[in-house]
Amino acid sequence: MKTRQVWILILTVTVLALAACAPGEAPAGTPAEASSCPTTTAEVKLLTNTTDAYCLLYPAEYTANTSGLVVINPIAAPGDMPGEAWLDVEVQDAAGKTAAQTVDEAIASLGEGFNITHFEVDVDGEQAVVVDGLPGVDSNRQVFIVHDGRLYDLIFMPWFPNPVEPTALENLYTIVMDSFHFVPAE
Repeated sequence: MKTRQVWILILTVTVLALAACAPGEAPAGTPAEASSCPTTTAEVKLLTNTTDAYCLLYPAEYTANTSGLVVINPIAAPGDMPGEAWLDVEVQDAAGKTAAQTVDEAIASLGEGFNITHFEVDVDGEQAVVVDGLPGVDSNRQVFIVHDGRLYDLIFMPWFPNPVEPTALENLYTIVMDSFHFVPAE
């Protein structure tokens, strides 16, 4: 009888030890996803918006304003002073639609006569749709992403792609797209 109790005790301790060593979720209150944000370097700065649940990198020589409208601009001035590269991140309820459905509806609502192109990419594990040619205040490239019931619309302006020499905006686009990460919302 004692041998059976010893084996049960050994088995119980073994199971508990294995459970303690197994990888698991971060404890409650630990910003596990936030720690996955990219790291600031001499070339790039980190912008974290926990209200809208994202972080991203942008060129260090630019400035960022996170008061509702995010504008990344090489001119350090209040408001939306003109510059050579802007990023406007707009976040709203996705209304149960995917990024592709949102883009299809936007294009269909315009009717004929627009030269709009779009293609799919992956942004932090989510399907995103990149759209060129949607009418706006300025020429733009928009990236639509749906994550956790929210629609993220990243608007890069003014979008005049240059196949010979990358522009400041194309550099900004590349950095943001490579670093964009979702974080837990506050």
